[in-house]
Amino acid sequence: MTSNADVTNADERLPWRLVVSLVIGPASWLLPHQGAIATLLPQKISEIDPVNKVPLVMMFSTVAMIVALFSNIALGACSDRTRTRFGKRKPWIIGCSILSCLVLLIYSRAETIPVMLAWWCVYEFVVNGVAAAIVAQLSDRVPARWRGTASSAYGLGQTIGGQAGILVAAQFLGDVTLGVEVFAAIALIGGVVSALLAGERSNLHEPVAPFSKRELVTMSMFPTRNATDFYKTLAARFLLVVGSSMVSNYMLYILQDYLGLDQAGAQRLLSVNSSITLIIGLVCCLGAGPLADRIGRPKQLAVATTGMIAVGALVPFVFPTPAGLIVFSIIVGIATGANSSLIQTISVIVLPNPEAAAKDLGFLNLANTLGGVGASFVAASVIGQFGYGAVFVAQAVVVLLSSALFYSIKRVR
Repeated sequence: MTSNADVTNADERLPWRLVVSLVIGPASWLLPHQGAIATLLPQKISEIDPVNKVPLVMMFSTVAMIVALFSNIALGACSDRTRTRFGKRKPWIIGCSILSCLVLLIYSRAETIPVMLAWWCVYEFVVNGVAAAIVAQLSDRVPARWRGTASSAYGLGQTIGGQAGILVAAQFLGDVTLGVEVFAAIALIGGVVSALLAGERSNLHEPVAPFSKRELVTMSMFPTRNATDFYKTLAARFLLVVGSSMVSNYMLYILQDYLGLDQAGAQRLLSVNSSITLIIGLVCCLGAGPLADRIGRPKQLAVATTGMIAVGALVPFVFPTPAGLIVFSIIVGIATGANSSLIQTISVIVLPNPEAAAKDLGFLNLANTLGGVGASFVAASVIGQFGYGAVFVAQAVVVLLSSALFYSIKRVR
């Protein structure tokens, strides 16, 4: 019937080609995305309008969230219904990767805030088509016994993309246009390689409901049956992204305005912190998924690692120095690396209907888009009222709430 049926009866060996593609795929779209949104976008905005840079970053995040909100769900649902001799995920990954590259090249030459905003929204739309199709493969094609390991691969790609994106972007603070062009090439090459390596086969034999108004409504609806843990996971992921992004979205300004570093000093520390977080995150990500497979308790591990972020957040608040921020990066690197695989494992387990995996994972990915906007809004408000130091305290409170929500999930141990 569907890919999930194939998974149920499939060879129980670990699908290595798919696992490797689950590293390359997330890294190839997230590296350009994070490098641009966390570093190059704020840098370009500060060059054009330094006075209004903080509210402008918040505005970009808000508008982009609205676009991504629609795109992730709509393109995910379209991917679920796609029937071709290349499968249902491969065409979307390759097509949207090509479009992402082209849009980034155009965006790199934008010279005004309105033009930047317009092309950034187009980019958010197409890149979410890549993201939705890649993550759905965890539900489609991975046997249950290897889900933690495959989620580690996916989380590894996320960690590489998220941290290496910032690290690479830091090298282009003096030439934002060239940096975005490099990211465009990564988006294209990585996306295509990932899709081809995954080895997805024809799904022309899979039945699909005739398209109708009722089917259109179903494609766009939140799940309603057996979905309590699904929504707890959504809320927990949302708060975790809010907490994590509150600091990362404003890291460049924190280094310059909170620690008092000049651009060269900020660039050096940004590179050091990103390298630390990347290396530690990779190690912890690789270990967390197989450990969860072995002991069968991904939820308990996620509760502990999420709580660690709260501890780490208080270090630069108490010690507002480069050393304090490095300690923060070490602790957060451990927690974020582990969470990148653990939370993906939890997300697949709580899906109410695996046949609508891309659509429902798209709804869960709302946590990323809504969380990014929520982070910008909360951080901008906290910074405006209390200064940059207070954003670390706010981060600690928010991630503790996330940890509590993960603990309340019933279907996962």
